[in-house]
Amino acid sequence: MRFTLALAGLGLMVALGAAPAAPAARARGLSLEQIRDVMRRHAAGFQRCLSAATRTRRDLHGPFLFQLEVDAHGQVTSARPFQASPVAAFDRCVVAILRRARFPGGPATFETPLVFDPR
Repeated sequence: MRFTLALAGLGLMVALGAAPAAPAARARGLSLEQIRDVMRRHAAGFQRCLSAATRTRRDLHGPFLFQLEVDAHGQVTSARPFQASPVAAFDRCVVAILRRARFPGGPATFETPLVFDPR
């Protein structure tokens, strides 16, 4: 299963390992590339969240949209699912990873979907 990161709130969809996106737009203090890099570093953790969740709910699939707020120091001050998934443990797992993430700047507020591609 391949993890794909889509920055829908910013109008960009990128796949891990894909060619660089178009010139970076700004998300109130963070470029799309900076956001993508941080999310990419946590891809294995997101995959572990999904693997654990699909042990009890095999039909779980995304995209899963999460809202993040990052302060001027790059610390995540708020992370929450836009709409809860059917597996609350999955949401909690992803939120825990997002809250530990550190971004190279801010402040920023953005939405990012996590898409898990079964290929």
